[in-house]
Amino acid sequence: MNIKKRTIIKMRKNDELETFIKEHYAALCAVAVRFVGSSEVAKDIAQEVIIKFWENQHKQQEINTINNFLYTMVKNESLNYLRGLQRENQRYSKLEIEEQEDPQVLNLLIAEDTNQALINAIKTLPLQSARIMRLVLSGYENKEIAQTMGISVNTIKTLKYAAIRKLREYFNSGNYEIE
Repeated sequence: MNIKKRTIIKMRKNDELETFIKEHYAALCAVAVRFVGSSEVAKDIAQEVIIKFWENQHKQQEINTINNFLYTMVKNESLNYLRGLQRENQRYSKLEIEEQEDPQVLNLLIAEDTNQALINAIKTLPLQSARIMRLVLSGYENKEIAQTMGISVNTIKTLKYAAIRKLREYFNSGNYEIE
């Protein structure tokens, strides 16, 4: 077959496709809109259906009516689109849940690192001050600490505030590491 004949055959097929689109596109869009609710998505679905039908028309066995067949194709494409949209929304909702959980996990990690740094800093204090600070962090009041250690409340206050000053200096120096 020479080039001129092939070109004429292609032109006929293009004319047939154009005619086919003119006859069916608007109706397919209208059907798709009823399923998906969006004219833009409906246009894409109608276009997909026309392309699939046109490319595979030689595979189609006897079709009683093209309109019914195309309607079924649009319905199936629309349902596939909606299922895909639903799966995508589920994935995004899972991602949002994970993103909401991440700050909690991050906050826990930060709190754990901070606690570890504080424990390491307390280890640098003199024994009595370190014990007082551990009791303070455990929730004991000055009076309870004084009774536990067998010393006066004023001594507890003095040692506690001296320990806080040393801890502040320790953290302000920046010479600490988080394990």
